Order: sequence, then structure tokens, then C-alpha cells
Amino acid sequence: MRSVRQKGAKGTTKVPTAGGRLRELFEPINRSTMHERVYEQIRDAFASGRVVPGQRIVIREFARSFGTSMMPIRDSLRRLEAENAVVTTTGRNLAVPIMTASDYEELCLIRVSLEGLAASEAAKTITAAQIKEASECAGRMEDAFDSRDAEGTMRFNRKFHFSVYAGAHRPLLLKMIESLWLRVGPQLAFAIRHDIHGGEVVRSPYHPHRQTLAALRVRDSRSASLAIAYDISRAGQIIAEYLRKTKDDARPHVRTSRRTNGKEDRK
Repeated sequence: MRSVRQKGAKGTTKVPTAGGRLRELFEPINRSTMHERVYEQIRDAFASGRVVPGQRIVIREFARSFGTSMMPIRDSLRRLEAENAVVTTTGRNLAVPIMTASDYEELCLIRVSLEGLAASEAAKTITAAQIKEASECAGRMEDAFDSRDAEGTMRFNRKFHFSVYAGAHRPLLLKMIESLWLRVGPQLAFAIRHDIHGGEVVRSPYHPHRQTLAALRVRDSRSASLAIAYDISRAGQIIAEYLRKTKDDARPHVRTSRRTNGKEDRK
């Protein structure tokens, strides 16, 4: 701690300065930390369905929302483009892609394999506290659905799934699933807003979320995997069917990014 010497009756004593005290209270935020925080928040918006298919990504608007320069936004979007979460349109803008029905069906096949595996592993290792957290997320999703709160439904649906997958204690598997959800989230947002549940009662004991929780409580790996697989497949069929009816001109046209002098040409 920085200090100054102050003369007193018995000599000099050290008095802490304001600058020294502040350095003890706070840690400096460097450039890389800020960029990572921006990326994580944008990533969460995609995975939670707060962006929708076809939505144009305006860098200035994102920067204004974050109160930052456009640089960390551009860096984050480059990373998301590498993960296929955003695409370049013919107007040289970035947009959230609208998937074809066949693409989404393929994505669901991958999800069933990876997320089913995560649920199966979770049944072996998940803690009581993690099951409680997943149960609370499922309950809050049900409340949001009853209130016709689409954003809340999507947010707690995602939290439920990742509470379960975290219980597998497989960090590499979890990262792979997180990457898939960057593409899943916007599609689910679209589907939930078009009545994804198709009249199914979310509080039914046969709802896949409740079936998953029941399987986890009795350490039944096979049943946990099947419940998650059914949840993915059920929603996937509804989304794929809708996408088949979507006109091609409703999808953003994708092109390869043009580079000039080693830099991407972006608006």
C-alpha cells in the first residue's frame, strides 16, 4: 500500500493514501477481460434465443447497448461467425441465419447424440444440489410458459438443460453442446413464439423435463438420455416442419466474407 509520512508527537507515522487503498479494493480490467465479457454476453443472447433467425446484426447498436467501442463487438462477432452462429448476407451485413429443414434435422441428430450422452453421464454423477437447481429451472420455465412469457420460457428452458448437462462433469462435452446452442437458441425462439408445445401441458408428469428429473433422481442413465432425446426430437419436428413451409426469399443470402489487405470488409 502506498503511504505518506506524517509527523506526530512521537515521530513519523505512515498514513495510507487514497490511491493505494483503491488499488487494494479493485483489480484493473484489461482489454482482454472486457472483450471476453462482451463475447460471453452476446453468446448468451444467442443461446438463450434473445436474437431470432434473419435478424440483422448492427454493430453500432450492440456497442451502444454495451457502452463500449465497436472493437469488442466486432471481435465477438468474428468469433461467432467462426462458430456459424452468424452469417454474411449479400448486403455485406451480418445476420442470424435461418436454417433449412434438412440442416435443422441434422443438427437435432447431433444434439440427440451429445445431449443424450450428457444426460446419461449426469445420472451417474449429478449432485442433489444440481438436481434441485434443474428442478427449479423447470418450474420457472413452466411459470413463464403459463404467463405466455416467451423470453422467460426460452431462458429457463436453456438453464434447465445446462443444469442437467453440468451434472455430467464433462467439460469438453459441455463446450461442444454450448457451441451447438449458439445455432439452436434463435431457432427455438422462433418456434416458441409459434406455439412450439402444440397444446402439450408443460406441467404434465409426462413432459420430458419432468421425465428427465425423475430419471436423474433414481440414477437411471438410459431413461435420462431418452427423455432428453425426446425433448429435442419433439421440438425439432415442429421446427423442421415450419421451415419446410418457409419461402426461400425469407432466408438471408449467404456469401463468403471478402477480405481487403487482410481485413474483413464489414459495415
